[in-house]
Amino acid sequence: MPIVQISRIQHRRGKKTDLPQLAAGELGWSIDDQRLYIGNGTVADGAPAVGNTEIVTGSSSGFTTALQHTYKGYLGDATTITSSVPRALQQRLDEYVSVKDFGAKGDGDTAATIAAATDDTTAIQTAIDELFTATDKVDSNSRRVLFFPAGKYKITAALKIPPYAHLVGEGPEKTIIRNSGATNAVMVTQDNAKNVGASITALVNQIQISNMTLKNSVAYAGVSMDKVNKVYFNNCMFEGSYAQGGPDVANSKGVTVTSSNALQSSHIIFNQCQFTKFARLVDLSHDVTNVRFNDCDFSTSYYGALIGGTLDGTTNGLTVGPRDVQFSGSSWSTIHQQALWSKNASGTVYPRNVISTGNWYAKDVANSNKGIGSIDEVPVIQFDGDECSSVLDFFERTDLRRADGSSHMNAAPELQGIGVTTKAIKQFTLNNNQSTAATINEFPGLNKKGLSVKYKIERNADTRTGEMTISSDGVNISYSDDFVEAGASVGVTLSAILDNKDSTAGNETIKLQYVSTNTGTAATIDYQTTILA
Repeated sequence: MPIVQISRIQHRRGKKTDLPQLAAGELGWSIDDQRLYIGNGTVADGAPAVGNTEIVTGSSSGFTTALQHTYKGYLGDATTITSSVPRALQQRLDEYVSVKDFGAKGDGDTAATIAAATDDTTAIQTAIDELFTATDKVDSNSRRVLFFPAGKYKITAALKIPPYAHLVGEGPEKTIIRNSGATNAVMVTQDNAKNVGASITALVNQIQISNMTLKNSVAYAGVSMDKVNKVYFNNCMFEGSYAQGGPDVANSKGVTVTSSNALQSSHIIFNQCQFTKFARLVDLSHDVTNVRFNDCDFSTSYYGALIGGTLDGTTNGLTVGPRDVQFSGSSWSTIHQQALWSKNASGTVYPRNVISTGNWYAKDVANSNKGIGSIDEVPVIQFDGDECSSVLDFFERTDLRRADGSSHMNAAPELQGIGVTTKAIKQFTLNNNQSTAATINEFPGLNKKGLSVKYKIERNADTRTGEMTISSDGVNISYSDDFVEAGASVGVTLSAILDNKDSTAGNETIKLQYVSTNTGTAATIDYQTTILA
C-alpha cells in the first residue's frame, strides 16, 4: 500500500507491562526500562506480523531482541540452511569474548616505546577472573574462549591463569603478551579461590593456551605451572631476554612446573611451540608426570631442557622428581651446553623415563659457545639416571665428522651417562677387494660405553645377517661379530679400532672397519647402531 501521510504521530507512555498493541506508526515509550516501540500495523496493510517493534536506542538491551542472527552456511543467502534457528545477536556474540571488551588496548606496537604503551595487566586479569573464577561463573556455560586480537599487550605483573581458562590469540609474533620490567613470570597458575604458588589448595585443571607469544623482557620465567593437571599449549612462542653466549641464570626459564607432595602436577602438553632466549628453555625439577613436547623448536639458550636440577628427595614436591618426560620430532639449535640433561643433583633420586625420539640436534648444540668443532664440546644429551633413552635422534655435530678423515677432532659423545641411543639405519658400499682396513663409520667418545651394530650384508646372491658388539674403556677395545650367512660367504670381515685424533685422553673415536675379498663385485651393508651410555 502507498505510504500514508498523517498529520500527527500518536504516542503512549507507561510501564513496559502496560504497553498495549500499538496502532500502525504509533509510538510507545516504556518508562521503567527506557525503551521505545512502534506499532507494526495489520497484516492486511502489509506488515509481516501484528505486534510492536523495538526501535534501537541507547537504552536497548544489547541487541537481545532488536537484531537476530541466523546461520546460513558458507554460501550465505544462496543456500539457506532451513534447520538453523534464529537467535538474538547478543547471544551469538557472547559465545566469544575479546580482552578488548574489558579495556585492554594491545597498543605496544603503536606506542613510541614499550614504556609508553598502555598497561593492560588489570584489563586482562579482570577478563580472566570474570570469565573463569567469578563465583557466579563456575559452570561450563560461562567458560568462554577469551580472544586476544593481534597486538602487543604490555603487562607489569604475572597474569594468573585459573582452571578451565582458554586463551586464544591470532598467532605467535601477532598476539604478544609482554612482561615489561616486572620481576616475575609472564603467567602463573591460580586456583578458583585466586591462590597462587604454595598457597594453591586444589589442582588447577583444564587450561588451554594457543596462538600467541609469551615474552619476558627480564630474566624471569615465561610460564610457571604450579600444581596443575591437564594443561595444553598449542602453537605458542615462549621468548625471553637471554643473549647468545650469556651465562646460566637460574630464574630465566621458558617453562617450569611446581608441585607439592599432595598436589602433583601431571599431563602437560606442548604442541608446535617455540622456546627461545631463556637461559633454560625448559626447567623441571618438581614431582611431575606425563610431560610432552611434540614438534617444537628450541633455540638460543645456555641449557635446552634441564630436568632435575634442584631435585633433592626431601623438600615438599621434590621427593621423586619428574617422570615420563618426552621430547619428540623437535629441533634444537644454538644451545651452549647440553640440549637435554636429566640430572642427578642429589645422588639419591633422579628423573626417570626421560625420552628423546626423532629429534634434530644441530651442529651448534653443546659446544660451550666455542664454535663448531671445539675441543670444549660436551654431550648433546646427558642422562644421569636410568630408564632414559634416545631413539632415532639425529646429531648433526657427529655426522660432520666424516669417515674420509676430514675431521681431525675426536667427536664428543652424543649421549653420556646412563641411557641408550638407537640411531637410524644407514647403508654403506663395501668395495671389492679391499685388502687394507677401510672405515665404514666413526662413533664418538665411547669411553666405558657399549656399542651394538646390527647389520645385513648383501653381495651377489649371498647374504649375511649379524650383530657386532664393541666395548672400549678409552684405552683398549674389544669386539665380537656373531652372524649367519645364506649361501656362500660374502667375503667381508668387520673389525673395530680406537683412533685418538686430537690426543685428548679418554675421548678416543671408535672406527668400524672392514676388509673384503675379490669377487669382482662390491657389497652393501645396511646397519643400525645402539649405544649403551
